[in-house]
Amino acid sequence: MITAALKHYKLQGKTVTLSNDLKASYAEAIAELANDPVISRNIGGHGFHYPYTIEDAMNFFTMNREDGRKFFAIDFIIFVDGTPAGIIGLKDIDYVDRKCHVGYWIGRRFWSRGVASEALDLVTRFAADEISMHRLYTGVLDFNAASMKVLLKNGYFIEGVERDTYFMEGRYFSMIRFARIID
Repeated sequence: MITAALKHYKLQGKTVTLSNDLKASYAEAIAELANDPVISRNIGGHGFHYPYTIEDAMNFFTMNREDGRKFFAIDFIIFVDGTPAGIIGLKDIDYVDRKCHVGYWIGRRFWSRGVASEALDLVTRFAADEISMHRLYTGVLDFNAASMKVLLKNGYFIEGVERDTYFMEGRYFSMIRFARIID
């Protein structure tokens, strides 16, 4: 279990680097990437709105990620060649049942390059090796085939469908639920 101050992690892949050092100097680049209506729609815009500003990025960077001495969230900036490319993180970390939610988004100019797949692999291994998680889970809106492909490529399985659970653009969408057991 991670307690006290969360140390800074740098996870290195072949083409992707993850860092949980959410420096203010990256806020502008993250805001520029996130300020995309397609990303907001793919994630589900209730919690990730458009337009997305530098102030929104700073609020994300400085949000509370601990309850007392236990961390319930760990977020990483995804870098490609030293340039911010998106965000991946773990939240709702449950140290008793050893499970947490994984979520990610990638700036559109980095799509179709394997960035999300490599970042998900790194954070999945981090969850198992560093914080002893057994189960990672997430949901994907039914039209987001690219994100589903990333999850399946990384050993996540479909566990079910929440039919008509998300209201957006005047209609309901279903959420496909994925999970991976990582022991």
